[in-house]
Amino acid sequence: MGVAQATHRLDDVADAVGLDPKPQPDPEDDRLVRDAALQVSTLLALVEATASRHDGLALAPFEVILREQLAAVGGSLATTDAEPPPDDPKAALEALTEAFGDVAKTLRRDCLRAFSPALTRVLAAMSAGVAQCAQEIGDLR
Repeated sequence: MGVAQATHRLDDVADAVGLDPKPQPDPEDDRLVRDAALQVSTLLALVEATASRHDGLALAPFEVILREQLAAVGGSLATTDAEPPPDDPKAALEALTEAFGDVAKTLRRDCLRAFSPALTRVLAAMSAGVAQCAQEIGDLR
């Protein structure tokens, strides 16, 4: 109880002198955001490369979802390269399904490491979305 009272008093003093303290982001959370952006941008580059090589595959909805996720974490495609997809469309879809599954697992793991509850929710939502995409891409086969 003494700590709570002291903290409250310090907050009152800070308010009285016009200070508005801003919490600093956790450095680990910053790393998790950068990692999520890299994961999603790499996945998006792979989807775009696959769509380019196999124009008969309906991958546009997945590109839209990944672009939205990338925007949510402030990522960019500027320096992202993707491995060339397999020549066989079925093999390309299998590679995409596996890549989406791997990213979903990584995002799920990282959401448990986040300090910020808001970041936890963002990474968990991203993981769920990517996992759902993996399921949908698997259904295209």
